[in-house]
Amino acid sequence: MRIHVTKKLAEKLKKAGFEIADSAEEQPSVLGDWHANITTIQRRQCLVFTHDQTRFSIALTGVPQKEIKALTFWFKDMLASAMLKLGFPEVLVERAVVQVGELSFDTQCSRSVQGTLRTMIADLESYTWDGSNIMELGPYSLSASLSDRPCRIKGMKESEYLIPAHEMRKLLELLPRTNETVN
Repeated sequence: MRIHVTKKLAEKLKKAGFEIADSAEEQPSVLGDWHANITTIQRRQCLVFTHDQTRFSIALTGVPQKEIKALTFWFKDMLASAMLKLGFPEVLVERAVVQVGELSFDTQCSRSVQGTLRTMIADLESYTWDGSNIMELGPYSLSASLSDRPCRIKGMKESEYLIPAHEMRKLLELLPRTNETVN
């Protein structure tokens, strides 16, 4: 599955041994593409991922460099756990995780999705404004809450919005039922 990353995150991924492509791959994953960025909250590295089509977002908080090497595992774990927290049926969660495959990265980013990603990072930071420690907040609940709120994207009317969790659920319901992993 293809993740479009910022230059800042690309540098961290290169240090962890990942290859970063210059251009987007021609055949996207059945699940679609994602964007990702890295930020620092309370001196802890946090990675935020946003699905291009649905704007479903997950956050990995307090990620040390050694865990970045196992990013595919952590991404799948957070995706599945956030979906379960949101009440997704297990069959849909399994369908999503099977479609993830091995993560691949490039630096071709959409400004629209990056805007949503910036909003998600600001929302993630807001959970610490009351003095809460980012490492003491429930990581799965945090990711679930990022996707369970109204979101507007470029081109929508002022009165329109989507709920990323609902959009992701609709997408997963449309995916074919298969056990094959797609890259």
